[in-house]
Amino acid sequence: MSPAQALALRDRLGWTSSPTKEWMFTTDHDLEEKDASFTTVEAGGDTRTVVSFNMSLTSRVPKDVMDEAIPITGRAFDAYVEALTAVYGRGKRGKRKQHASVTWTLPSDASVRIGTVSWLISISITSPAGNEAARGEAQYFDEIADENDPAR
Repeated sequence: MSPAQALALRDRLGWTSSPTKEWMFTTDHDLEEKDASFTTVEAGGDTRTVVSFNMSLTSRVPKDVMDEAIPITGRAFDAYVEALTAVYGRGKRGKRKQHASVTWTLPSDASVRIGTVSWLISISITSPAGNEAARGEAQYFDEIADENDPAR
């Protein structure tokens, strides 16, 4: 979709734009902070296209309740994963230290990713064009690494 279409959708949903960056906005799930955004890339010439949508599903928590919030967030993350698995099937899990994620690649090559770190849960949806660009970037950096490998 075009940035104009994304902004129109944001407005139809009643979400509030940031006063300085229209692609950042506050949704209606009462987090009282900018909790969503979309990313655009150049699609050719002067044309831009939306390649991803990102949204926080949890809000910031005060430090004095952090220890209580983290296990609650973990259970909520597991429930989201279960619900998304029911829709999309088994996703690909990723885990690093205190960060867990699950990504589903759809038949269209769009992807849905949910991740958690500490008390934060966020979700992102990436278009087929965004995934293609990410694969191209990864291939480019792999080729550079191969060229700079002293063992070659």
